[in-house]
Amino acid sequence: MTRKYLESFDKNRKRIGILVDADDIQRTRRVNSDYSLSFTVPMTSADYLDKIVLKGHVRDERGQYYVINNRSRVRDGRKLTARINCSHVLFKLADYKYPYASYLSEAFGVHISQLTTAISAATGGKYTFSIDDTFPLFDVKDFGRGTALEALNSVVSMYGAEIEPDNYVIHLRKKIGQDLGLQYRIRKNIVASTFNDDANTLVTRMFAQMKDGRTLIGQPASLLTADERALLESVPGAIVGGNLTVNYLISPYAAYWATDVNQFYDGEIIEQNITSYTELLEAQRKALREQEVPALEITVSAADIHKLDSAEPAPGLGDTVKCVDPALGMDGITARITELIEYPYTHDKHSQVTITNVMLRDMTDIIADLEKSKNIVSNLISNGTIRTDVFEAFAKQAIADINNSKTEIVYPPEGGILARDKTNPLRQVRLTSAGLGVSTDGWNTIRAAITADGIVGERIIGQIGNFSSLSVGSGNNIILLNQTAGMSAGHANFNSAPFRVDFQGNVTANRLTANSANIFSSNFTNGAIVGSSINVGSGKFTVDTAGNMYAEGSTTVGGTITGSLIRTAASGRRVELDVQGFRSYDASGRIRIQIATTDDSTAAALIFRDTNGSSVGEINTYQASGVMTIFSRNITIGSNNTGNPIRLAGAPIIEGPAEFRSTVTGLNLTISQVQGLQSQLDSLWVAVNGKSPSGHTHTVNIGTHNHGNNANQNWPPNGGTFTTSAA
Repeated sequence: MTRKYLESFDKNRKRIGILVDADDIQRTRRVNSDYSLSFTVPMTSADYLDKIVLKGHVRDERGQYYVINNRSRVRDGRKLTARINCSHVLFKLADYKYPYASYLSEAFGVHISQLTTAISAATGGKYTFSIDDTFPLFDVKDFGRGTALEALNSVVSMYGAEIEPDNYVIHLRKKIGQDLGLQYRIRKNIVASTFNDDANTLVTRMFAQMKDGRTLIGQPASLLTADERALLESVPGAIVGGNLTVNYLISPYAAYWATDVNQFYDGEIIEQNITSYTELLEAQRKALREQEVPALEITVSAADIHKLDSAEPAPGLGDTVKCVDPALGMDGITARITELIEYPYTHDKHSQVTITNVMLRDMTDIIADLEKSKNIVSNLISNGTIRTDVFEAFAKQAIADINNSKTEIVYPPEGGILARDKTNPLRQVRLTSAGLGVSTDGWNTIRAAITADGIVGERIIGQIGNFSSLSVGSGNNIILLNQTAGMSAGHANFNSAPFRVDFQGNVTANRLTANSANIFSSNFTNGAIVGSSINVGSGKFTVDTAGNMYAEGSTTVGGTITGSLIRTAASGRRVELDVQGFRSYDASGRIRIQIATTDDSTAAALIFRDTNGSSVGEINTYQASGVMTIFSRNITIGSNNTGNPIRLAGAPIIEGPAEFRSTVTGLNLTISQVQGLQSQLDSLWVAVNGKSPSGHTHTVNIGTHNHGNNANQNWPPNGGTFTTSAA
């Protein structure tokens, strides 16, 4: 059942009511482009006060939801009116960021459903897709950088699909619309019409390049169809030895459009995302088919007879129709409705249709592409470095915008030619005898211009060409690029410039600063560094012009130092090490300790000298005996106290006389351990006693024998006998 009124819903599509006061309801639809709805309501009405909510929804008679995005208020005397602009819920896809985890840098043989499933997942399943036709597999590159809507537009572009949304279910078909036999005829339903056929973009010979400038040259001619090969074989040298020697295809209509001036009308496509020769050939064929006939555009304001007679077909987006108006040159022309403006709620306004034979997608009317175009310039330069992938996208977008723009040509009274955008009249290009200018604000200001005085522009995108010289600045405050010399700065003459680089890579600069490392007045020649000094760490390490090297608190690890002399000071107390050995000097510069290396055959000696330089002792090892010998006039080994004794461990041998000038204690020796002592004692015994010191006994009468100091004292006291034994 057809709805008589628009219905109003809140942000969650909960019904609020119907818009009984809505007027001038207009719906615009374009193939693969804009789906919008607009209407007016009085600002004093309940519709405006209670039922119009930003980001709320309205639903039309087809059951489609549109999001309320904009409210424009207008005062006309005492009359207050609001114009409400809405877009189909399809375009809410622009609010979803395509996840980085699903980004595809490159994939081969991808089915369309794989990408639509990923897009649906990015929306949390809120949007689903219905693939209503069979699409070939496609090699995908750099997919998923932006929003879900950008991803959907990429799918449409890659697979050549067309969209027909049913709210949150998006149908993808090879071609939408039907052929219901609808005709637009003069004196039947045509109220007004315009007919434009344009051969400005006519192409009968299409060249093609893919990434890195590669073409079909050198590829086998078997890649071509029979008709394509036959057309190329008519050109001498186009196919040699079964291989292509040219990178173009010829249209079958080339002979029809050929003149004595132009045998062909040339065009070229450059597809930087293509790396396969078969993909390049298919893109080349498609581009040639779209441009080998004049672009046809018919705009018809037709009576909506279907509103009065239900038997009459209603126009639908993408439908095939026939146009008949012989006076305008339309004699049964058949084409598709690519744009449809409808007034579904009123009988006094009729549909306006745009009919074309070639689908010219207006890129500037697609929300996602508008967002992409807006961001692409700011992303073109990142940290001062040109991003080549963004640059390629920028160039591709510029070509698409120019080729697909809806432009009308105007001849102003003041002269010249004005090209003006139909959808945005502020965008203008003017050509006059004074030059060419581009404006985006209705010619109040000029964004870019080419005149006899030069070129003016905010930006230059791409290669700047091949010039003999290029300069920035004037006088000696100048930067020069010279075709024969090189690059220089600071002087108008290359050889006098303080900074210059020639084509051999030789650099001359007055001063070079790199990350706080400064090199002044120094030369780097054949591996040699010539300069006043080398300083590291504010004098922590220095090498001066005399060859002196100074290091503070430095340590050398894991290396070898080889030199003639190593010393701790130039004079006075010091230690020196050289090829003659090691020496220790006192404050008067006299050698006090020396390890000499002058004699390899006899000994290595540690020599101690007195203040006169004479040797007072040495520790020497002679190779003959293998014994270390200490020579000295006097050797004193002392200890500070008895608590720190001097111990000779092991088995020390004293070969010479030993003199003890003080008490010797702790000497624990038996008679037998002292060599010859026992025999000397025996000799002394014999000499004293006159006999051998063998044992004997004798008996004494104690009673008559006095003992002790007292003569009267008897021993033992009780009398008896006392027996002694002599040893």
